[in-house]
Amino acid sequence: MDEQRFISQLESFYRTPDVEKFQQVGDRAYARIGQLLNGAVGCLEADEIFCEVGQGSPKLLGEALRDRPDCFTYSVHDFSTIPDSESELTRFLEFLANLNLEEQVYVCDQSFIDFALELREVESEGRIGVLCLSGVNDYRSLLMGLLLIRQFLAERALIVLLDVDSEVGQQACWDFMATCPEGQVLLENMGLNHNLLMISWNQQCEESLKLFDLQDKQNEQVIRDLKNFTQIYQQLEQIYQQALMLHQQGQFEAAEERYKELLIWRPNDATIWSNLGFLYYQIGDYREALLTFWKGLQIDELNGVSYYYLGLIYEHFKQFDQAIAAFQKSIELTPDLSLAFVGLAQRYLREGKTQEALSVYEDGIEKNSDDAKLYHHFGHFWLELDQINSAIQAYETALSLEPNSAEIRESLELAIALNNQSPDAYLTLARRYYQQQRYSSAIAPYQHYLSLAEGSPEIYYELSESFAYAHQGERAIALLKTAAQKFPKDAQIQFSLILKLLRNGEIPQAIIIAENASTHLPEAYTFKQLKYLIIPPFYNTLEEIDLYRQRFLTGLDRLIAETRLETPQQQQSALEATQRFTNFYLGYQAYNIIEPQKRYGQLLHRILAANFPQWTVPLEMPVVGDKIRIGYVSHYLHAYSGTLWLTGWLKYCDRAEFSIHCYYTGNAPDSITQEFRSYSDKFYHFPHNLSATCQQIRNDNLHILVFPEVGMDPQTMQIAALRLAPIQCVAWGHPVTTGLPTIDYFLSSQLMEPKNAQDHYSETLIQLPNIGVSYPKPQDIPALTKTRSHFDLPEDAVLYFCCQAPYKYLPQYDRIFPQIALKVPQAKFLFLRGTQLKPRLAKAFAEFGLNSEDYCLHRQIPDRSDYLMLNLLCDIFLDTLTWSGGNTSLEAIACNLPIVTCPGEFMRGRHADSFLKMIDITDTIAQNEAEYIEIAVRLGLDPQWRQDLREHLKQNHDLLFEDRACVTALESFFQQAVQQKTASN
Repeated sequence: MDEQRFISQLESFYRTPDVEKFQQVGDRAYARIGQLLNGAVGCLEADEIFCEVGQGSPKLLGEALRDRPDCFTYSVHDFSTIPDSESELTRFLEFLANLNLEEQVYVCDQSFIDFALELREVESEGRIGVLCLSGVNDYRSLLMGLLLIRQFLAERALIVLLDVDSEVGQQACWDFMATCPEGQVLLENMGLNHNLLMISWNQQCEESLKLFDLQDKQNEQVIRDLKNFTQIYQQLEQIYQQALMLHQQGQFEAAEERYKELLIWRPNDATIWSNLGFLYYQIGDYREALLTFWKGLQIDELNGVSYYYLGLIYEHFKQFDQAIAAFQKSIELTPDLSLAFVGLAQRYLREGKTQEALSVYEDGIEKNSDDAKLYHHFGHFWLELDQINSAIQAYETALSLEPNSAEIRESLELAIALNNQSPDAYLTLARRYYQQQRYSSAIAPYQHYLSLAEGSPEIYYELSESFAYAHQGERAIALLKTAAQKFPKDAQIQFSLILKLLRNGEIPQAIIIAENASTHLPEAYTFKQLKYLIIPPFYNTLEEIDLYRQRFLTGLDRLIAETRLETPQQQQSALEATQRFTNFYLGYQAYNIIEPQKRYGQLLHRILAANFPQWTVPLEMPVVGDKIRIGYVSHYLHAYSGTLWLTGWLKYCDRAEFSIHCYYTGNAPDSITQEFRSYSDKFYHFPHNLSATCQQIRNDNLHILVFPEVGMDPQTMQIAALRLAPIQCVAWGHPVTTGLPTIDYFLSSQLMEPKNAQDHYSETLIQLPNIGVSYPKPQDIPALTKTRSHFDLPEDAVLYFCCQAPYKYLPQYDRIFPQIALKVPQAKFLFLRGTQLKPRLAKAFAEFGLNSEDYCLHRQIPDRSDYLMLNLLCDIFLDTLTWSGGNTSLEAIACNLPIVTCPGEFMRGRHADSFLKMIDITDTIAQNEAEYIEIAVRLGLDPQWRQDLREHLKQNHDLLFEDRACVTALESFFQQAVQQKTASN
C-alpha cells in the first residue's frame, strides 16, 4: 500500500468528507468512514487485496469499492449468527450483484478465525493491503484473528477497526498492538457514533508501542476478568442453575435475563438457546421463540425437542406445511417423544386426513407401547371422531399404564358418560374443545347437548362462536337469531348477533336487532348507541354512503339528547357501551369528519368525566428536572400496522433529554413488544384494565402523553377522553382527527398533509418532516423462493396487487379495474382479504362487457412470509383512492414493487404519495382517476418501465426508512410545548 499517499490525503478522506457523494451509507459518521475506506482502497498496489470482516453494513463495502473496479476483495461474514441466515446471505449477494461487484468480491461465509486459518491453504501471491474489521467484539475472535492474519498482510498495510464497542474487544486491540511492533496507531476516534481505530502496518518498523501508552490503554477490569476466567466459568454455572430455577418457578423475566447473560459467554451452547426458546414459547412470544429455537438448531441440529416446539409455533402461525415437517423431523430424531406423534396426528386430523392421523398414532404406539400419554391422546382422537367405544379402550389402556392419573380417569369417566347419552358429558366435552380453541370439534357435542337438554344463553353463544371460528358464519347467525327470540333480554346474545350481521354486510337487519334490543333492554346504553350510530364497514353503492352518513349524523344528535348520566347505573351503562364501540368506519366515507368527530368526542368525554371526575381536571406542567417524561399508551404495542412505526421514535430518542414511559393495554405480546420494552425507561403492561392504566399514568406525573392511534380500540378512546397529562397528543396510526377536547395536538407529516390541513383537525396540527415517522426497514423480506404457481396464479399474467381491506374500496371506484382490463388483456387483479367485493366487481365489469371472473383473483394468505412473497411476485401495486395504504405501501416499496397512487383530499388518502415523493419516484403518482388508469395501463403494457421502476426503488428505498429528521423535529416540538405550557402555568 502507498501509505504516504494515503496519509497525505487523510485529512480530505476523513476530516472533511464528501457527505453527498457517500450519503447512501447512512449517517454522517459512516459517510466519513465510507470515504476513508474508498481512499484507502485507492492507495493499494496492483496486486494487493481489500479484506472486509464482521457485521458491517453492505453499503459500506459498496462505498469502499466505489469506482475501484480492479480491487479484488474478501468479504468475511458469519451469516450463521444472523437470524434467517439464508435470506440474509441471499440479500447480501443480491446487493453485490446490483452494484456489479459479484466478480470482484469473494464472499466467505465463516468466522474471522476460520477465514484466517483457511487462508493458509490458499495459494495466492496477493497480500492484504487494507483490512477492515467491523463489529467484531469478543476477545478471542479479535486477538486470535489478528494474530493469524498478520502473516498475510502486505509489507505496508492499513488495519481499520470499526464499531469495536465492547471493553473486551478494545482490550484485544491493544493487546495485539503490544505484541506487534509493526503496528502503529494512525487515527483513534472514539467520540463518534462508530468507534474507529486505524493502525498503520509496516513490517520494517521495530518500535513497539511505548510503555506509558500501553499502560494507559489497559482496562484493569477486563484484565482481571480474563485472569479470573476459571472463577467466571464457575459463576456461569451458578447463573445457569439460577436461570433453571427461576424458569421452573415461572419468573420468566428474571430467567430470560439470566439466559441472555449466559449467552454472552456461551453463544454456542445449544441447550441455553433451547431453554430460552421454550421460555418465549411459554409466555406467548412466538416470533422470538421461533428465532431462538432456530439459533439453537444451527448449533445442534439433532435436537428433536426443539423441532417439536417449532411444530407448535408453526401451528400458531398457521404455517401448517412447516408444522408437519417440524413434527416429522422431531419424530425422526426423538422417536421416544410421544408428544411429537400427537402434534403430527392432530395436524392431520384438523386437515381432515383421518387415516394419516390414525397411522401416526399407530406408529407412535408401536414405538412407545408403554406411554400412557400417547394412549390418552389416542382416546381423544377417537372421541373427536365420535368413536366412543374405541376411545374407552384407549383410555383404559392409558389408565392401566398410569393407574394414579386423575386426568386419565376423568377422560375415561367422561367417555363412559357419553356412551350413556349424558347431556352433562356432552356439554363438558364441548366446552373442553371450546376452551382449547378447537371450535370445529366443539360443534357436534354442543349440538348433541342441545338435542338432549334445554340450552342456556351462554351455550347458544358458545356454539355460535364455534360456528363463526369454524368459518360457518351463516350457521352462527341463524343460531343467534333463534337464541335472540328465545332470550330477548340477554344482552350478550343480542350484541353478538348485531356484530355478526354487520360483519356479514346485513346492515338493515343489524339495525332492526339493535332497535329491538333497545326496546327489550331500555337501560342498556350499548343498544341505544348501536341503533343510532351503526356505520357499515362496506357499501354497495355511492348512495348508500350518503344514506348512512346522514343516518349517523341524525342518530348522533338523538343519542346526545337522550344520554342521561345522573345515576351511577346510567354512568356505568354508558361506560360499558363505550368499551364496546368505536366510530372507526366513519372516516372511510371520504368526507371531512371533523364536526361529527367533535360532537362524538364531547359525548365520550362527558361519559368518562361522569365515571372518573378525578381524571378530567386540567393539569399544570410539572417542573422539568433532568428529563422530560414522555408517555406512550396503546392497545397495540406489538406487531401491528397502527403502531409498528412507533419503534423508530423510541429507538432514536435522545435519552439525555427524555424519559420514555410505555403503557401496553393489549394482551398479545411478541418480539415487537419486547422491542418497545427495551426502548422504554418504564414499561407497564395492564391488559384491558382502564383504571390501573390511568392511575399509573397519573402516578408517573408525565409532561406529555402520546397516543400512537385513537379510533381503533375502544379502551384507548376512553383513556384519550380523560386528562392524564398536561399535554396530550395523537399520532397518525389511525389518520383521522379524534374530535376529543382532551387531545391537544395531532402529530402528522409535512409530505402527507394538503394545504388546508388544519381544517380537518380539532387538534392543533403539527407537521413533522418527511413522512413524520421513522419507519423501521422491514428485515423479513424473503428471498424469491416460490413461483406464482405455488399460489395458483398464472405465470403469464400482468398481476396487479390489490391487498387493501375491503372497506378501503369505495363503490364509485370499482370501474377502475375493468377500464384497466380493457386495455391490458393479460391483466389479473389479486385481492387478498375476503370475497365481499365479488358482487360489486361483477357488476362493474359487466357494465364494460367483461366477466369479472376472468380477471379477478381472490386468495386467503394468512402467513406474512407468503404475503411478502406475493409482493415480490406481482407486477404492480394498485393503491386505494381516498384512503391510501400505509404499511402495505411501505412493504411494497421494500419489495421493489411499483405503486400506482392518487393522492386524496385528506391526509389518510396521501400515504403512498408521500412515500414515493420521499424517494423521488413521482411518475406513478396520478392527479385524478383518469390519470390513475392511464399509469396503471402503461405499467401493464411496458415491462421495461416496470423493471426500471424496480431498479429505482431498489436504489432509493432506503431513503424512506429509519428517518431521523422527524425524530429531531418531534423532540424539538416536545421541548417547545413543555416550555409554552410551563409559561402558561
